[in-house]
Amino acid sequence: MELKNNFSVKIISGLNGVGKTTLLNAFAENLRSEDVAEEEIIFLNCAADERLRNFQTLYEFVETRTLELEKFFLLIDEIDCVIEGEKAINALFVGMPAEIYVTCSTEAFTEKICALLPDNCDVLKLYPLSFSDYAKNVPADNALQNYLHFGGLPATLNANEKILPTILRGAAYAIMFDLVEKNSLQRADVFHLLMKIIAQNVGKTTSLNQLFDRLKGVASSINTFRNYLSCSTGLFKRIPRFDIKNENYFTSGEKFYCVDNGILCALAPNTDENILMENAVYAELLRRGYSISSGKFGTMNITFLAERADKKLFIQVLPVSGISVRRITRPLRALPADVEKILITSKREKTFGDVRNITLQDFLLGG
Repeated sequence: MELKNNFSVKIISGLNGVGKTTLLNAFAENLRSEDVAEEEIIFLNCAADERLRNFQTLYEFVETRTLELEKFFLLIDEIDCVIEGEKAINALFVGMPAEIYVTCSTEAFTEKICALLPDNCDVLKLYPLSFSDYAKNVPADNALQNYLHFGGLPATLNANEKILPTILRGAAYAIMFDLVEKNSLQRADVFHLLMKIIAQNVGKTTSLNQLFDRLKGVASSINTFRNYLSCSTGLFKRIPRFDIKNENYFTSGEKFYCVDNGILCALAPNTDENILMENAVYAELLRRGYSISSGKFGTMNITFLAERADKKLFIQVLPVSGISVRRITRPLRALPADVEKILITSKREKTFGDVRNITLQDFLLGG
């Protein structure tokens, strides 16, 4: 609503199942409540209507329906189902008196539209529910544990706990199938295997060569592997390692994290509690708009370095057991005194020096 009447293409970007279509429908209802005429609201579902799968056909379809209109709202669901759909959006934006709102599940497609209209795009990134929103909709007992294992996809809300793993497996495979189809990948089996391998390595320092070695015999070449990996960016995020002392990035040894704990557990059911905590913190930082890397200070590791225009955070996530608070806060205490240092733990702990302790629950609730 804040972007309404703004001279830009609004792109609602996010995975299948996070609520993009629901949001677009809600916006259409809001327009009707403001007395926008029905003929001035053009709502197209490109996933459901095969006639709209070609960019030229899409353009001509819109043109035919709007010849007599001085202005209209064009709402297109699943624009990335359209072959070369970015060309249609560019032509519609330039040639029609339309306010354009689209949903998109693939980050590569979003980037194509932004490349064509670099100064005229607003991207609204939609993620699975935060714990703060999740906790308002489920019983308080075990809410955090449920969130860590089942995540925040809207489909999981108030579902029977016994069937949640089945729901999540279905959601994970639907997301992967969508990415395969929209990115025109030839080998769905290779993509599915790659997603499982990444899920099993979440939170671990790894390299692209190590991942490729796991796929030898299935992925035909390193280029195929890189292409398939690039298509997973809406589902798994790769973060670099940053050398805090020397202020530069390492060229290898990245880590992967998943945008939702439920999807992670569906693809890697044996993920341990420590990784689930880390992944939940990562997803929350992502939701809050931070750029994230893993930190290294001398020989010591720092879980996350999170930066945005107004803030920089150095964060350690304390494993559920096995490491003392004094030991894990050592790299934080070695940092300059004027930076914000946070230790995230499962329960309240006594910290040392200028390190602030916050429980995982309080952090996820906005602390």
